[in-house]
Amino acid sequence: MKRIIQSGIILMLSFFLLGGIQASAEMGKDVESPKVELTDKQKQELDKLYLDLLKTKKEILNKYVEFGVLSKEKADKKRNWLDEHYEKVKEHGYIPLHRHKKHKDDEDKTDQD
Repeated sequence: MKRIIQSGIILMLSFFLLGGIQASAEMGKDVESPKVELTDKQKQELDKLYLDLLKTKKEILNKYVEFGVLSKEKADKKRNWLDEHYEKVKEHGYIPLHRHKKHKDDEDKTDQD
């Protein structure tokens, strides 16, 4: 009797797990992001915010170098990535890019362990 109950529970859990995976895969296929055009004024506002953010992130990197958390080389690499990312955002009209891909400096994360 115990085995039948355990088998039933395992079977139900696997249906829920596989059903959830299938549902999330199907949801991601047909969803398109709306095509939005920002006005020049909106782009200027976003540009100011992005530049403030960029400045703040670079200041944080400088502090990490000062406190010995990051090497100067790694901080420079991260600063370059921030600059490249800002340029990409600017090129795409300040519309966020929703791509999930591996970042260049993901390898650095394993070095910290």
